Amino acid sequence: MSVRAASLLVALGVVIAASWVTRMQESPMVLAETFVKAANASDRPALRNLVHPDVIAYLKEHDPERLEQVLTGWAETRFGAGYDIVVRPSSEVDLYDAGQQTLIFGDRLRFRFPVQPPTHFLIIQITDGSALGASAERPLLGSNAVEAVREDGDRWYVTVPVVEILPDF
Repeated sequence: MSVRAASLLVALGVVIAASWVTRMQESPMVLAETFVKAANASDRPALRNLVHPDVIAYLKEHDPERLEQVLTGWAETRFGAGYDIVVRPSSEVDLYDAGQQTLIFGDRLRFRFPVQPPTHFLIIQITDGSALGASAERPLLGSNAVEAVREDGDRWYVTVPVVEILPDF
């Protein structure tokens, strides 16, 4: 095989892979399904690919441990066969303050979105009683996993917050 033919095959492979990645993130529902499959498979590269590139760049520079904590938590999460996916605009989530780009739980735990704030939240509701493995870093509401997402161009991405513990007053 000539170098030119090999180069064309590589280029074709890249185009096909890019098309598949875009298709797997074409809507929040498809993003959620892809997230569940990647989490169940402990596929860290696939999970990382779902995070907005600007968020990855920010975390790598400002809080690289946070990125690793999130990916580890996701890779340890298991969803059983029974779950429902709900997509809610961030404007309908009472705990989210769009002006401050923050989500506050229990008056002490603040999730701040310094880059790429969410436009929607994915709520993956466990319906079959299966265990949802999660670290303390993941916002959970009962047996629901909650992920902040946004669209950029023609792709949907997960956007990861910075976690802050607020002082007691």
